[in-house]
Amino acid sequence: MLGDFPWLEEALAHPHRDAAGYPVLDLPYLVLMKLASSRVQDIADITRMPGMASDEELVRVREVTARYASEGADDLEALIYLGRLETGKTV
Repeated sequence: MLGDFPWLEEALAHPHRDAAGYPVLDLPYLVLMKLASSRVQDIADITRMPGMASDEELVRVREVTARYASEGADDLEALIYLGRLETGKTV
């Protein structure tokens, strides 16, 4: 992964493991990456990911977003809300 993101070193130091055991970018950092790209598909992905995330994962997403991309916090909350509506989870 390449880029000049202030959170990149932290993200690579603490990877999440997928079902096969491979290291993958943990959800909070994946959200940051997608917020930074601002492509339509990435924004759509951000609405889906929180819809499937646990409440504990969303706490971590909010914390990391507040630390590294506080200007996107309001947008993130709107995307979480939409994702929860889409999946039928309590909002």
